[in-house]
Amino acid sequence: MKNVYLTITGRKLDLAKLTEHERDMLREALEHVPKTGGWNRFAAWWLKAFNESGLPDSSPVFRICRDLEARLGIAEGKVAPPEYRDYLADMIEEHFGSRYRFCDATGIDPGHLSRVFAGKADLSADLLRRALKALDAHLEVRPNREADEQTFSRDEAIKALADWSKCSKADARRVTAASSKAPEW
Repeated sequence: MKNVYLTITGRKLDLAKLTEHERDMLREALEHVPKTGGWNRFAAWWLKAFNESGLPDSSPVFRICRDLEARLGIAEGKVAPPEYRDYLADMIEEHFGSRYRFCDATGIDPGHLSRVFAGKADLSADLLRRALKALDAHLEVRPNREADEQTFSRDEAIKALADWSKCSKADARRVTAASSKAPEW
């Protein structure tokens, strides 16, 4: 599955459909992960580079760079791992394209959903059932120790992208090894 990128929330992004311009931007991002010196510097770099690229925010490259940024932040202990709101937002975007369309289809108040995503409210059991049904999803309850064992490895993401961009095995090892080094401040 080297033409699919899997985000930390489990969303599959088809790399085979990228335009040449998107491929170039993604290759550049892959090269910059080890060069930027950590989460916050990569975040600043990719946002600037992406805006200058002229690609739309709907591009899979935007989601991949955002995902790489999150993985770096999680690995450095500066960003919290995804929680249910992140998974829900990603599924809504994937299945409905917008929160508005999701709310229209489910009858969930858009203001309430905004408060949920802002962390100021939660979905009632009834609203959660409606949301899960519309998203063809289910709720899974697991002990915290299992959730703590889940990894959001930046190295897995880098390897997947290195494989996709047809880097040689030596290049993939070089990129992965360089990204594992502590940033130089």
